[in-house]
Amino acid sequence: MKNFKSLIVTVLLITLSFLYATPVIAAEIIEYQEEPQEVPVSSIILRTIEVYLDGQKSPLEYAAFIDPTAKSVISLNDCSLIFGAQIEVIDTRLLLRKGSQEFILEEGDYWRLPPAQIQKEEISNIQLDEFYLPMRFVAEQLGYQINYNSRVGAVILRSWDYQGPDPDFASPEPPQLPANLPRWGTLADIPVFAQLWPAENIVAGYFTSVANSAVPRNQNILLSCNKLNGIIVNPGEILSFNQTVGRRTTQAGYQYAPVIAGNRLVPGIGGGVCQTSSTLYNSVLESQLQVVERHPHSLRISYLPVNRDATVSWGGADLKFRNNKPYPIKILAQVYETYVVFAIAAVE
Repeated sequence: MKNFKSLIVTVLLITLSFLYATPVIAAEIIEYQEEPQEVPVSSIILRTIEVYLDGQKSPLEYAAFIDPTAKSVISLNDCSLIFGAQIEVIDTRLLLRKGSQEFILEEGDYWRLPPAQIQKEEISNIQLDEFYLPMRFVAEQLGYQINYNSRVGAVILRSWDYQGPDPDFASPEPPQLPANLPRWGTLADIPVFAQLWPAENIVAGYFTSVANSAVPRNQNILLSCNKLNGIIVNPGEILSFNQTVGRRTTQAGYQYAPVIAGNRLVPGIGGGVCQTSSTLYNSVLESQLQVVERHPHSLRISYLPVNRDATVSWGGADLKFRNNKPYPIKILAQVYETYVVFAIAAVE
């Protein structure tokens, strides 16, 4: 009987522990859980790319880009023009023909972007098509050699009978950073950073340090910088950080890293992206562009002086600025060694 009573007490204790412990665990899961959502068009574009065929740059009507699976994709229209192929949409399949060659892409083998979603997305300086095809698969099916130069973001295609040279992408010497650099500063103070873009007409810029950041946080910063790099803002246009970078999700490659929520740090998807927005904000200030929207963090941040930060969150705080110059400007962004570097360049 004594053993039976002990068993009953043990069962009750275990049951009570579950009853009281479960809500705490559930609360933590719910707090950081991602809601089901439609993936924004901007989040599938990891990096826009250029295409070269037989040594010459091919003009593209629509953007070609690297998708989140690291595949190069090209619009249906540009695919037809570059490869000289006829493409027919049959229900959910794409039929490609060139001469005697013919093959089919099934649903799931290509991207299809809903036209309504494309129209509602504000992706500065990027023209999108409805259908996107995997470039390597199409090229190899049609007998082309294909290589990707990740340094310059270019796909190099060679037709089977081409004997000429590939494009010459001269590699400039990377800048040598001086020792004991500050944690933040302007490109006017440390001009060596401007050497990252020797061909650009740089107006001003800013840098911040990520020397003490963890890998997931740095990955989030790199992804968001890639979305901004090369964006052109025409005179009078307003750039929205959130709309340009897109929603920070695991599908887009973002990871959990500390984010500020109220007066504390908590894990959140895309932690670190605010260092990207804040470094851009300081480049905007240095370039004397018009700030339309900016919000400070609720806590002091360590990578910038007081009141020089700009927090962002999807569906909430945003960083927006207007190009008040009489000429287009280009945003230049790069993570170089242990620094986030932004510059604003004039486009002639």
